[in-house]
Amino acid sequence: MFPYIKMYDKIEEDREGGVQMELLQLAYFRTVARLESISKAAEFYHIPQPAMSQTIAKLERELGGVKLFDRKNRRLYLNDTGRLFLEYVDQALSALDNGVRAVSLSQAEICGPVRVLAMENRRFIFGCVSKFAENHPSVNFHISHDYDAGGDRSFDLCIASSVYTNRMQCMVPLVRERIVLALHEEHPLASKEQVSLMELKDEKFITMSSRASINALTFEKCREAGFEPQVPFICDDPYFVRKYISERMGIAMAPEVSWAGRFRENTRLIPFDDPTMVSTSYLMWDDTRYLSPAVCAFREYLLNAAKDIPGNMLYEAT
Repeated sequence: MFPYIKMYDKIEEDREGGVQMELLQLAYFRTVARLESISKAAEFYHIPQPAMSQTIAKLERELGGVKLFDRKNRRLYLNDTGRLFLEYVDQALSALDNGVRAVSLSQAEICGPVRVLAMENRRFIFGCVSKFAENHPSVNFHISHDYDAGGDRSFDLCIASSVYTNRMQCMVPLVRERIVLALHEEHPLASKEQVSLMELKDEKFITMSSRASINALTFEKCREAGFEPQVPFICDDPYFVRKYISERMGIAMAPEVSWAGRFRENTRLIPFDDPTMVSTSYLMWDDTRYLSPAVCAFREYLLNAAKDIPGNMLYEAT
């Protein structure tokens, strides 16, 4: 559970008389605090119950005689002091654990397969794959844009939006961007600086298939505004959404960052007057499955690269 514990002996007492404390004590305390049971914690570590009790008692003495637990009716309860201390113990042990993982990852060979389901931000993902593969030629990528290719369980990493149903337990925001209105430059609304959703109730919408987040967002926002959108054109490929707009076949809600620079010259992008017209895509993975050093390295690469995306609202200066 705590692979780094054996790597250290104890936290030495500093010159000003600071507390001298073994890391194993902290690990034992955290487990007792979470289980609120000396016997269960002792069983977890395969040590005698008296030894666990002595460790906790010693820790309380080293903290100046404070009590970390209350005992009532032969039950153990973490008290307010214990909860306060647990917050810092969690931070300390987690930091050490992360340090060990980082060192291990830095020494591990970055090679093997990385399987990515990219439902959003495809151009960004393509650029990251290209640069990462250049630096790590022993990594081979399997990139899919189709959930039905096997579902999220068949992939190491998934990039999907907040409206996308996903079974992966861990997710962090990757890109947050404005949703804008895309229309032909000769459309009656093309001269406006901003547009409201209600102005679109009689328009023909072009959108993507139901698997795409922009489809769900189009229907959701129009319904919130009080009308059902007319959608005579549904495309699987965003290229054709943009093409049909340029042919004056309809209008579309479009992600400002993900589709930046992809529209034809005769297309105008207009902001909505609604500040909630934003979309967030997430980087997701399953923490119950083993992630290889290559997968972990590419995950970190994506998170760092996302900070440099122009227009990514997650990292805009406030």
